[in-house]
Amino acid sequence: MKPIVLTSAGVIISFLLLLLLASCQPAQPAQPVVYPSVCGDGVCSASELGTCDIDCDINIQSQPEPVIQTPESVLAELRSRARNYTPEGSAPGDDLSQPNPVATEDNRINIESFTTYLPEKGFRVASRYNLLSIGENISKIMGTLNQLQLREILRGGNMRSNTMAFGPRAAMYQQSLKLRAGKVLFGLDSEEEFVTTYLLFKEGEPIFDYVLELNGGIFKFFEGEQIHFLGHDYVIEEVTNTSMQLVGVTTPDTIILRNQRGVFVNDKTISEDVLNVTFKQDYLRVIINAPDELKILPGTSLRNYLLNPSILLTNRLDLEYEGLTDAPTYNIRLRKSNGKYKLSFTTNKNLTYTVPLANLNPFKTGDDEVSFVFKEGKNSSDYVIKAKDWFVVTNNKKYNGLTNILRLLSIDEKNHLITFQDPALEKFLIYFKGTPGVNATGELIIDRVVHKVYVGKNDDIAVDLDGNGRISKDIAPIVTAGNGIIMINNATADMINISLITPKEMRENSKSDLKVNMVVNEDGVIIDKNSLELIQDPETNVLIGMTDYGTLFFLEKNVNERMQLGDDLIISYPIAQRFADVILKAYE
Repeated sequence: MKPIVLTSAGVIISFLLLLLLASCQPAQPAQPVVYPSVCGDGVCSASELGTCDIDCDINIQSQPEPVIQTPESVLAELRSRARNYTPEGSAPGDDLSQPNPVATEDNRINIESFTTYLPEKGFRVASRYNLLSIGENISKIMGTLNQLQLREILRGGNMRSNTMAFGPRAAMYQQSLKLRAGKVLFGLDSEEEFVTTYLLFKEGEPIFDYVLELNGGIFKFFEGEQIHFLGHDYVIEEVTNTSMQLVGVTTPDTIILRNQRGVFVNDKTISEDVLNVTFKQDYLRVIINAPDELKILPGTSLRNYLLNPSILLTNRLDLEYEGLTDAPTYNIRLRKSNGKYKLSFTTNKNLTYTVPLANLNPFKTGDDEVSFVFKEGKNSSDYVIKAKDWFVVTNNKKYNGLTNILRLLSIDEKNHLITFQDPALEKFLIYFKGTPGVNATGELIIDRVVHKVYVGKNDDIAVDLDGNGRISKDIAPIVTAGNGIIMINNATADMINISLITPKEMRENSKSDLKVNMVVNEDGVIIDKNSLELIQDPETNVLIGMTDYGTLFFLEKNVNERMQLGDDLIISYPIAQRFADVILKAYE
């Protein structure tokens, strides 16, 4: 290896490089690059104006908001609750093409006294409470209303004043309204003498609960200023510790509201019993009570029943009862003929049956020749179904259950065949194996449910009637269209005990079934008063009752009102609950 030889020129260059490195300062860390904005990020900053056309082009329209579609399942549920209100004389469906009612201007409402003038046009539906169950208090389903619901009647506002006594003052006020009582019942209207439903307010019950609240001051500060009160403008004329006088601007009326002492309307006194006033420096509450018992019939309104409508303190408000919502119905009938009772009904499968329920003399289920079997025997060897008998078969469900009525026609032991008949459909056969009376069994399959059949040796059988996989004295329910459940609870030597059940799943916000009990005996059909009270129609003498589900009961022929007894019973069972249609109407 040859040694490295440095020339004089190389020494000089190396020396200069060392001097240069010695004179250098340590390098500073690199500073991050700061961008005032990013063009194309969708935000137009001040530094981008005139330079970034993408972000700052005002001619570019914003993207449309995404369309939110209600799921079809939700729409189907809402549509299923739609109610048909067809005016008398119009064709079904005509109402669907009608536009929503529009409030038309009525100049007289700002001139005439609210005590005498009621506008005929301009009312619109403010709130419709068609989920009010029969017998339910309105206050349970209605919240407090304010200017969001009644924008004109309950309009709030601001008041300002500047007086020598109080100086400059400003305050806001708001109004609210609540229905406190009232329920729809079924009964006899004694004045009209017919059985109907009606919206009832008992004497002294609160109808409306009105509140006016002032925030940021007291009423005394604003004497001489204008305030909006229940749909009309007034001037606060005078305020004391216990009263406030309002002089109308858009009405010629004067109102004096007195704490716990009632109201003066145009110098006419309305007592504390009817208008209960609570007045404080910044708070007014008026509870409007029913002056008498009020029964508001279908198609009429509260004002029709008030001898003095001025107790409402406005002519812009009314409460109307439209009756019950419509629902298709199916009839369940118990008819007496020639010493026998027959039961007729339609099932959830739209199959209609008429079966022999009872023979009256001697008393037994079925008729004088065959039986109607609704209850299993004690075990599989208890052959309770004989040749030609009728029996109930249900798919192990009550709610949404499927029922068939069958007859045992014959048993062919040689060919191991059983012949059945469904009177609503056809005859059919099933095969069994084994020795009758010993170990003969077959399977009756209906609606994909297996009902085990055990064959006796005397042309009789035992069947798992309710499809639960066993035979142990179970009762098979009869599930009718609309999920009404007929339960034949018991049959003795002189009577049959029956219940009609509306399952809790079909009732609005209910945790229990609704049950109406009845008895069939030699005297007729008796409805238990503890489960449903019937009322006699003065014109037809028919006993009529209605459950809070909307099921109607008609007991007729040889009726006894005290015992709730009659020969024939017709039950009109709706496929959906019927609600009371109460409308709060407002001239807006």
